[in-house]
Amino acid sequence: MTALPYDFKRRYTVEEFAELPMDRSARYELQEGTLILSPRPSRPHVIVIGELYAQLRQQLSATDLVAIPDVDVHLEPLPATVRVPDLVIVRAEVLEQDEHLTPSSGTVVAVEVLSPGSVRTDTVIKPMEYADAGITHFWLIDPQPPVTATVYRLVDGEYEESQRAEKVLEVDEPCPLRIELDELLPAKLR
Repeated sequence: MTALPYDFKRRYTVEEFAELPMDRSARYELQEGTLILSPRPSRPHVIVIGELYAQLRQQLSATDLVAIPDVDVHLEPLPATVRVPDLVIVRAEVLEQDEHLTPSSGTVVAVEVLSPGSVRTDTVIKPMEYADAGITHFWLIDPQPPVTATVYRLVDGEYEESQRAEKVLEVDEPCPLRIELDELLPAKLR
């Protein structure tokens, strides 16, 4: 096994981060130049993301928006910060850009699915960074049965809770969407 050339003691630029070799054994993010390592999501977590993506994909097909799971988002204008939301909804024009990193300027919704090992990061740090980067909507999905979704909207530079849903999430922004929250987990896990 070859060791990957990651130096956790140095500061990286966004460009240097984008050039690092891929390592799918863990999730890497960049927080103000510091490389952050977290474990890959658990199987139930990945299932929730996949099911959410499937529901969004169908509904977004008639819009200029696209859902993308597990993608690096450059949180402009934050200094050297790249996060990996569990799923994002971006403007379709982002797909035309030949870049490794998705710009936060084209991101309209960032979604995090709560995990036991990252509750503080998912509920405090990432929302603060997403707000600073100007991402208009933030959704927080709690996969513990019953699955719930909390929706936040950016108002004067900070997120304000606009709704909390159980069973079904219906939103009008960034476009009309209906998410069957109960369907995000297989029946065996509910």
